[in-house]
Amino acid sequence: MAYLSVQNFYDGMKDQLKLSLITPTVPLTRKIHSPEIHRPGLAFSGFYDYFAFDCLQILGKTEIRFLKKLQGHARRVNLGRFFSFRIPCIIVSKQQSVPRDFLEQAVRAGIPVFRSPFRTARVASQVTVFIEEASAPEASIHATLVDVYGVGTLLLGKSGVGKSECALELVERKHRLVADDIVEIRVENHELIGRSNDVLHHHMEIRGLGIIDVRAIFGVGAVRNRKRITLAVTLEHWKKEREYERLGLEGQEYELLGMKVPHLIIPVRPGRNIPILVETAALTQRLNKMGANPAKEFNQRLIQSMGSAAQAGNGLET
Repeated sequence: MAYLSVQNFYDGMKDQLKLSLITPTVPLTRKIHSPEIHRPGLAFSGFYDYFAFDCLQILGKTEIRFLKKLQGHARRVNLGRFFSFRIPCIIVSKQQSVPRDFLEQAVRAGIPVFRSPFRTARVASQVTVFIEEASAPEASIHATLVDVYGVGTLLLGKSGVGKSECALELVERKHRLVADDIVEIRVENHELIGRSNDVLHHHMEIRGLGIIDVRAIFGVGAVRNRKRITLAVTLEHWKKEREYERLGLEGQEYELLGMKVPHLIIPVRPGRNIPILVETAALTQRLNKMGANPAKEFNQRLIQSMGSAAQAGNGLET
């Protein structure tokens, strides 16, 4: 994953978890390189074979009580080794008091220590979700995203090919616009999630009309803020020399941010009803998800029919 600075983490979570920085002299310049969190109870006991030092460390009631009972040589050695690692930061849950020598060593090591009043389980779950979302791969592409029959359909193609006009017709047919012109895409839980640019939010540019507000014209039911992308459709001007898919047997894929979704190329020329084709593509995708593939089923029936006809012909010859 791409790194997340501790400063950005603190800015994003301080209100949600009511975080307070209890090492105020330590700068928040360290980087978090893993979305996982770690509870270092075994490390405090001296077991460091699998210590995930690059993760954010969370100290719950168990860890703090163990620290307070740890004495003498074992305490000095184990804490000294703990703070020798380049730990990004530490969070103490349930507003627990932290031993003074622990904080002193954290300051010397340059490791920020935060405290939250919430239970350990809540802190751990919210921290994990935030880091995963904040560090997820993302990209902005020139496209249009529409929710068509529940299928997040990404309309691709060169400028002027008719993506916005197609999306406008789909909205008029009771589908929902997510984004036009610029689609911001990120990977969440191994899925491509698309949303609108904050500036262009639910607006469309239609040549001859200018900028229109889809939500104001068609109502709040005509838009949504984000949608999982499960189908990509490229619109392109008809090319006579190109062989377009006629049977649907050869599935293509569109790759973005390391993820792949089914991909169709639809040629555009006067007289073709592109919105209806996109609707049909979305419904076909839903069928495929349910385990049905009309093209393959038709092909199998055709092969069986040809085989039966051939056998009948051979029987007549004999």
